[in-house]
Amino acid sequence: METRHLNALLTPKLAVDEFECASAIGMSVAWLRKDRRGKRLIPYYRIGGRILYSLERVQTALATLEEGGAMRGRKELAAARRRNAL
Repeated sequence: METRHLNALLTPKLAVDEFECASAIGMSVAWLRKDRRGKRLIPYYRIGGRILYSLERVQTALATLEEGGAMRGRKELAAARRRNAL
């Protein structure tokens, strides 16, 4: 029984709730809720009455919103967009 609990702690979650997601991206839960009703920048799943977020998908979504940094050529930008689209 104790080993099963330890394995659950060490295994990465496929999806997290809005509290864990907000903490992971440094935003408030209220901001995530507002995003779900408005712009929908952050992807989520609705399973029954629960809202869940895949941190991998959230990371990809945030990468597509990135602004600033070094100027890139068109070929580099196209390659970066293709990488983020996966």
